[in-house]
Amino acid sequence: MMQIWGKLEAAQASNPSVERLCWYIFGDGSGGLTVINAIDVDAANAWGLEVTLALSEFLELESHVVLDMDSAMPAILKAMEYANG
Repeated sequence: MMQIWGKLEAAQASNPSVERLCWYIFGDGSGGLTVINAIDVDAANAWGLEVTLALSEFLELESHVVLDMDSAMPAILKAMEYANG
């Protein structure tokens, strides 16, 4: 697993589409959390898929794409239009 992890670290460091913002390990050792800033949703999904497929033999991974407020606001306003008729 550590060899694969090392390759992923090198790939991320050389990938201009993604940047790790922070990386936390849970205090009880049951898991962790990584926050990645990606240039767009496609880059985020592609990187998440690479990591998940590479490490799925060893770890259970979840991936959640989150948008900043500026990116999310058009969808939020559209959803409010639907909800308010």
